[in-house]
Amino acid sequence: MITFPAKLRPVLVMEPALVPLFEMAGAPFTVLADVAWGELDAALRRAPATTLVVADPYAGLRRGDGFPRVRDLLRSFPSVPVVAALELRPEIAGDVAMLLEWGVSEVVSVGTESTPRAVAARLRQAHVRPLKRALEAALSPYVNAESRQILMAAAEVAAEGGLAAELAARLGVTARTLTVRCARAELPAPRQVQAWLRVLLACMLLDDPGRTVYGAAYASGYQTERSLRRAITAFLGVDSTTLRKAGAFSTASAAFNGALRDAREAARERRRAERR
Repeated sequence: MITFPAKLRPVLVMEPALVPLFEMAGAPFTVLADVAWGELDAALRRAPATTLVVADPYAGLRRGDGFPRVRDLLRSFPSVPVVAALELRPEIAGDVAMLLEWGVSEVVSVGTESTPRAVAARLRQAHVRPLKRALEAALSPYVNAESRQILMAAAEVAAEGGLAAELAARLGVTARTLTVRCARAELPAPRQVQAWLRVLLACMLLDDPGRTVYGAAYASGYQTERSLRRAITAFLGVDSTTLRKAGAFSTASAAFNGALRDAREAARERRRAERR
């Protein structure tokens, strides 16, 4: 059974030939290369949300086979960042477009992106893309630009298991300044924002057919399954079984948009009161 390292971002590299390339990325990434395709589902059910999968879509296949392993992985675990590592050539442009349309987070060219900095940058981008992509699609058009900037940073922090202090650091401000910025952007307080993003991350994971509630709780940073169930009830007013049947992320994002609407209205009411 594979052991996931604490405080590092596991990179499951499915083809041994790719291991040296991705080991160059260095900390905080750590390459794990002892998971076979047949063991991947079981490993991902208990993997932290920081886990990435790297695969050569063509490995063991012929052109035109349709990448069944990658397709099945994305269907079973749509929240898991998948990086396709291959030699980019003009004749495979259609295949690359199809992989990205399916939900592959990043494509790394094994021929040209072979520097540690380039590989690490691709892994960082892939790591946060699923949650940011889902959040961007779900946010109400009434959410202003400054709010979106803070929320996208909060999504990155949530994907890395961070809290409000890490959000302030990510934005390069003090905790007090972050509180002021959130108020100015008509957002809830920073701790509440980050708590919401953790719930949204957990709900995105709950939509993975291959994950249990326990697996989603562990992957999104909750101490226990019960902690996640309590958070779901507190923020969404439903139990996890009902939530999954209704669509966990769509339900949670609708509630989050409602919380953002309430925060906007409260901020505007305060400004009106100050002008009286």
